[in-house]
Amino acid sequence: MGPHRVNIINLLNLIASPSEQLEYQESAPVNVANEMVNQWFDDFYHPADEQFASQFSADELVLLKRFDAYYNERLALLLDSLDGLLRNRAWDEVMAYAGGVLDACRWRGIEARYESPEG
Repeated sequence: MGPHRVNIINLLNLIASPSEQLEYQESAPVNVANEMVNQWFDDFYHPADEQFASQFSADELVLLKRFDAYYNERLALLLDSLDGLLRNRAWDEVMAYAGGVLDACRWRGIEARYESPEG
């Protein structure tokens, strides 16, 4: 599995799962609320990049674009702490939407992994 696909699948699974978010917060010295925003909008979702786009089907790209717009519309309503985020209605909506994308693409619960160099 290519790196763009791995990153998107794993991040969507994180966004859709409060328990994974709490686990991540306990194990990493980062602000998980900020990380999920930064990873999606700055690090991982680059639909204009040809290499990124080549790792997804046309239907998957449409679903990702819709999720991106949905997430972006709610950004101003999101809190910058995980505790606050998990009590936030807008975040509940984003988590549910991410879950819908996961289900539509059959990615829910997948732990995506990078391909090894030896194939």
